[in-house]
Amino acid sequence: MKALEIDDRLESLINELEFKDAKEVIKDSLSTEILYRVSRFTDETKRFNDKYGKTLAEFKKEYESKEEDYEKYDDLMAWEFAQQGKEYWEKKLQELKSVL
Repeated sequence: MKALEIDDRLESLINELEFKDAKEVIKDSLSTEILYRVSRFTDETKRFNDKYGKTLAEFKKEYESKEEDYEKYDDLMAWEFAQQGKEYWEKKLQELKSVL
């Protein structure tokens, strides 16, 4: 992996923005992006919780015990994707905290 070269102009900007160093800028940027993704997936899961008034596990169990319903199937797939995305990015945030 090629190392990032920080010239004087970039170093000056980092200091002006009151970051300690380039590593802190990277960590802050990555944390912000990951938190945005967690928030987006959390909002999506909450939307389904509110729509159906139950947890994903409850909804899935109920769905699997009834006849095929394509609208609910689409919601189930989207809900599961949002839940998995939320969990994935929460894990990545923890990894980031341990690495940097």
